[in-house]
Amino acid sequence: MMGKKENTNVGYAYTVTWVTDQLGVGHAPMSHPQLKAIHEQGVDAILNLCGEFCDLHDIEKDAGFEVHYLPLEDEEAPGLIELEKTLEWLDEAIYLGKKVLIHCRHGIGRTGTVLNAYLLRRGLGHKLAGKALKKLKSKPANFVQWRTIRKYGKQSGQLTVREPSLEFKRLVDLSPFFNDYQELVLRVEENVHAADGLACGQDHDQCCHTPVSLTLAEAVHISHRINLELTGEERLVVIERAVETAQAERKAAKAVDGEVTDTDESGEYCLSEAGAVCPLLKDGRCLLFEHRPLQCRAFGLDQSADGDLWGEMLTPALNKISSEMWLAYTGSMASVGMPTFALPDVVSGKFMETVFKYMMEQGLE
Repeated sequence: MMGKKENTNVGYAYTVTWVTDQLGVGHAPMSHPQLKAIHEQGVDAILNLCGEFCDLHDIEKDAGFEVHYLPLEDEEAPGLIELEKTLEWLDEAIYLGKKVLIHCRHGIGRTGTVLNAYLLRRGLGHKLAGKALKKLKSKPANFVQWRTIRKYGKQSGQLTVREPSLEFKRLVDLSPFFNDYQELVLRVEENVHAADGLACGQDHDQCCHTPVSLTLAEAVHISHRINLELTGEERLVVIERAVETAQAERKAAKAVDGEVTDTDESGEYCLSEAGAVCPLLKDGRCLLFEHRPLQCRAFGLDQSADGDLWGEMLTPALNKISSEMWLAYTGSMASVGMPTFALPDVVSGKFMETVFKYMMEQGLE
């Protein structure tokens, strides 16, 4: 009698093969547990090359991944124009801090072709790229794919997408500052739950019609979360909205203050009266709800308690984190009166103009 055959079903297992800390390769996921396993390994975005599975990219999107879909038939290679567009998407995703999985059906030829082209784009050259691929099963597998790599290598351009982050003199580990900020978030949430427990951006959208001003600490945090949480398409939409909202804010601020200002700190007007709402609001819900600003979280709290909350805890703590972040970035201490930033300018990235202006005033240009 034959013994029971060992179950070798790998439907519940998936191991990403990491090429770099942010770029991995693998086969097409064939079950929801495999998608969950990919998530648990830190993958945020997927480059799907499977022409034979026309619904898989939608399933991956529904599972919470940002997906770029470049359908290729088995053993085929992409055209140079579509390859270049795909590599531009890959550049942006990686520079935004996302971890990306490239896959075709088996994770070999099509995956290896795009990966090889990306390594060439990053300046490795054919020799170093070949060395990097040697230990992987993902590599060009036939003449068509190798010919595409040779043609791409002859005309590949330099990296064109710049990292959308603070461009200071040094790389900075933001986690200590974000950890301190999260402690403030917890304190505010405790106050909200002790009150009516209603959350703006989910249960109502009243705060989305109020101008929001951010310190450097919150501006960097919000910008970072936008880059990580939103897809490329969503970012383009909210940036367009942010530009429109910023224009409406400045127009309303001019009517209140008698002059156009980069930021509004008075809060004496309603965005809806200016014909605008928060650019992160979609269908009555905040696109960045889990990471929304403290002002939004504290919206609706009792004014006297809210005054104590901001005056005695939040404002001093945010200023402290901002000063520490500035020191870490620039190697110099910030003077009194660091700038604040309107939320639409943070969403659009325009707030960096104010940051650089402040740097010049501090003699750090």
